[in-house]
Amino acid sequence: MEAIIAIAVCGFGLAMILGLYGMVIKTEIVSKAIFLQSVEINSIADEIGLALKDGSTEDQQEAIEVILESKYPDYELAGLRKDSQASLYHLEIIHKGENSMDKLFHIKVFWSQHE
Repeated sequence: MEAIIAIAVCGFGLAMILGLYGMVIKTEIVSKAIFLQSVEINSIADEIGLALKDGSTEDQQEAIEVILESKYPDYELAGLRKDSQASLYHLEIIHKGENSMDKLFHIKVFWSQHE
């Protein structure tokens, strides 16, 4: 009888450990996806910040759309507006994700604006 109880306790403990292992694997997959997307968003922000030159808002919007279309086809510019601070612009970029799930990202970029 004691052996049966010991086996049951060991089996329960093993089931708990294997359940935690599965959760760790799922968490790692989600964390990796979030990390890779944040690296991509930071790359987009850096590239847009470096590529922008003086010009009107329409010129800037066209330049951003060219960058996104040529290098990041899964992303599109949803909005561009001037922030309350001088030379600070707020970009809204949509990522066309898998399973028809779109994600909206907000990026702030500084550039000199002369209209």
